[in-house]
Amino acid sequence: MNYRIYKLKPGQFWKCLGTAFLLGGLLAYLFYDSWLGLILIIPLFLIIKRREEKRGAEALQNELAKEFLDALRSVSSSLLAGLSMENAWREAQREMVRLYGEDSLLARELEIMNHSVGYNMPLEDLLSDFGERSGNADIASFAEVFAFAKRSGGNFITIIEATAEHMRACYETEREIQVLVASRRMEQKVMNVMPMLILAYLKLTSSGFLDVLYKNALGVLFMSVCLLLYGGALMLAERILRIRV
Repeated sequence: MNYRIYKLKPGQFWKCLGTAFLLGGLLAYLFYDSWLGLILIIPLFLIIKRREEKRGAEALQNELAKEFLDALRSVSSSLLAGLSMENAWREAQREMVRLYGEDSLLARELEIMNHSVGYNMPLEDLLSDFGERSGNADIASFAEVFAFAKRSGGNFITIIEATAEHMRACYETEREIQVLVASRRMEQKVMNVMPMLILAYLKLTSSGFLDVLYKNALGVLFMSVCLLLYGGALMLAERILRIRV
């Protein structure tokens, strides 16, 4: 499974489509006062679908990183107890099943990995493949260091504990950042809808005031530029608050 790519479930797909229809109809009414504005539904659907896929992939990667951190702790404990590297990863699989269930992301990955090791496939190659598919830089880096240590005979316990500590620090730092910017995200959501609320207010209370902007080429051009600037402002605001560790 490639965790960089997320495929929408049927319910999510129809939700994106419904959101695009509602938002497209609202924009067509407020910015163009014409059914022709419904053509916006197509780009809106593509944008909303892509955002949902990106969020889904990030959620999978975050869950995978959390489970992998617990797996590293289990492997480190097993190595300290005297188990071999291969048996330590088998024990980590059993620990993932106990903690997250058999259908958890890492439990399935470790099951495939341990099964492949039983057929004499190198563990470092399996970890490297997993690191590439994970979409997580820490997992990919660990796989590279693990492969190098396997070839040159490094201290695996030190490597695993250092990786686990780094991932734990990143996780806690990102969680603290998300808490700090939570109020700013709420303000962003309020500001995002303000231009549409102002247009809706003007159309409902003083519809003649906006007539000059509709049904003519110059007005359509002006409203199109405003809509593009509005969309650009939304993207910029989201990027400013998108802080990753």
